[in-house]
Amino acid sequence: MISDKDIIRVHFSLEVPVMIAEMLDRRMPLPEDESYALEVALSEMTAEKCLLTAACAARYMAMEKFLDEALQIGLSIQADAAFDDYAPRYLAGLHHSMKQTCSGYAIYMQEDLESFADLFSMAASLPDVSVALHDIAIIFYDHCSAHAAAMDVEHDLFDYDEAGEQPVRELEASSFSFSSAVPVDNVIAFPALNRRPV
Repeated sequence: MISDKDIIRVHFSLEVPVMIAEMLDRRMPLPEDESYALEVALSEMTAEKCLLTAACAARYMAMEKFLDEALQIGLSIQADAAFDDYAPRYLAGLHHSMKQTCSGYAIYMQEDLESFADLFSMAASLPDVSVALHDIAIIFYDHCSAHAAAMDVEHDLFDYDEAGEQPVRELEASSFSFSSAVPVDNVIAFPALNRRPV
């Protein structure tokens, strides 16, 4: 399990969570320039950074006293799971002690982004939350959904680059040999992977 100290390091290295904390504290509608800045920042992030930023935002939202208790618990659990799964590799990449990659994590990242999107959608639908939380939840719902939909799991599962560089995927056609006797729609689904142990 990741330490609170490491979560703080993630929080400040991503920068956006600091801005989110200030917005939530004000409890006021987001100014247009701040809303736009948050939209741009999330859209320019890799899926991994967006997921960790969402985890930071979920932790803040879980402290909202007018939030449904079940949703508070859901946000906290999802955030803690995301920190445990992705933060150690992300922090190691910052110090170059591990290649900045999430190879093998993409299928989980897509599922976790979708889970965060569902939670943020529920938070935005509650009538008694602050306007700031409502606005931020909608923005995170949009961008978590977009990042999840944009992920190409078949490729990213093996070759996801946290730094945002696209891996070279163009290989010579001659390096592959397919049998014409095998129909193209004869595909066996890859078995579901077990969740990484906590």
